[in-house]
Amino acid sequence: MTYCKFLDRYVYYTQGNETPELFHVWTGLSVLAGAAEKRIWLDRGYFKLFLNLYIILISPAGTCSKSSSLDLGAKMLRDAGYTVLEGSVLKEKIIVEMSSSMKEYKIDDSSTFPHSSVTYSSDELNVLLSSGLDMVKFLVDIYSKDEAYVYKTKNSGEYEITNPYFNLISAAVPQWFGPGLATDMGATGFLARCILVYLDRKRGCFPEPILTKEQINARQECLEILMSLSELYGPMKVEEDARNFFNAWYREQYILPSEDYRIASYLERKTKVHLLKVASLMALGDLRYSVTIKDFERAMKLFERTEKMMRMAFLIAGGNKLSQYIFRVQTILDSNENGILVKDLLHMFYVDIDENEFRQIIQTLVDMEYAKLEIGEKKRKILKKIKHNGG
Repeated sequence: MTYCKFLDRYVYYTQGNETPELFHVWTGLSVLAGAAEKRIWLDRGYFKLFLNLYIILISPAGTCSKSSSLDLGAKMLRDAGYTVLEGSVLKEKIIVEMSSSMKEYKIDDSSTFPHSSVTYSSDELNVLLSSGLDMVKFLVDIYSKDEAYVYKTKNSGEYEITNPYFNLISAAVPQWFGPGLATDMGATGFLARCILVYLDRKRGCFPEPILTKEQINARQECLEILMSLSELYGPMKVEEDARNFFNAWYREQYILPSEDYRIASYLERKTKVHLLKVASLMALGDLRYSVTIKDFERAMKLFERTEKMMRMAFLIAGGNKLSQYIFRVQTILDSNENGILVKDLLHMFYVDIDENEFRQIIQTLVDMEYAKLEIGEKKRKILKKIKHNGG
C-alpha cells in the first residue's frame, strides 16, 4: 500500500526489522502530526481542527518491538528540530515543560504566532497514566484546546500554556489495558480520542538487522520533508471534489445500536475527526497544502486495515458482553480443522444470545481476520483463517 512521500520513505527506512510495518506507519503519522504543530489546521466552521493524534500501540510484551518503533520516530522528530517529551510522568511536570517550550512563528514583519507544541512519546502508557483519572482528564481537555490552558496550583502559582498542542504516541500491553482502565478511559472520552493499533505477531525473524545506505538516504529525505513543514502556517484547503467525496462518505456512516459503546464512541470521532486529520497528514507528507480524494482514500484504507484488529484490544480489555462467546467460538474453530456450518454453530448459542448478536460475533471474528466464511449454494461454513507473520 502506498501512502504519501513521507510515509512511503519512512516505511522503507524502517524495514528489515521485526516491528510490524503497521506500527511504523502509525509512528510515522505521529511524526508528521508532531511536525504540523499548532501552525496548521483545518477550518471546520465553528472550530479549527488541529492535526495532533493520540496513538496507542498495543501488543503482547516482547513480541512486536513497540519501543523500537517509538524510539525511531522520536529521534527523527528531535533531529528535525521539534520538541519531544519522553520523561514527564506527572501532569504538573508536563504543564511546566509545555509552558516553557513556547515557540513563535513569524507570520510577517509585524506579527508572530506563539504556540506550545510538543509530542509526547512513551513506550509505557501505564507510566503516563499512573496518577489516575486526573491525568486522563487533562489529556482529554488539552486534546483540542484552542486557547490558552491555565493551571493553578496551591503552592507554585499559575502556569499558562499558550496555544497548546499535545501530540501523543505511546504503547501498552494487553494485560495492562484491562477491564477497569478501559472502562474508565472510555467513560471520560479519552479512548474515543485514541487510535488503538493492536498486533500480536512480529513482522518476521531478523537476528541481525542491517541499515543500508539506501535506507539512510530515505531517512534524510524524511528529515527534509519535516524541516520543510516548519515553514508552513495557516488553514489547509480541501479540494471541492474531495469535500464532496468526504460528505458522501460521512452521510453513509451508521453505527449499530448494539455496538460496544467504546467502539461506537471511537467510530463517531473517527467520522468527525480522525479521518480528516489522517487525510490532511497524508497531504502534508506530499508537501501539499490541499487535501484530495486520494488522501481520503489512502486514509480510509489505513483505517480499514487497522480496525480489523482493533476490536481485539477491547475484547482483551473486557466490558463487551459478547466477548465470552467470541472466545468460545474461537475455541470451537481451533478444534474443528475443517470448519463448522453456521447453522450448527447458531444452535449451540441460540439460548444465550439472539440472532443479531450471533451475527455480530461472526462479523467480529471475520473483521479480526481470525475466521473466514465460505458460502455455498445452500450452506454457509465458518473456518479459522490461517495467519501469517507480519502486519
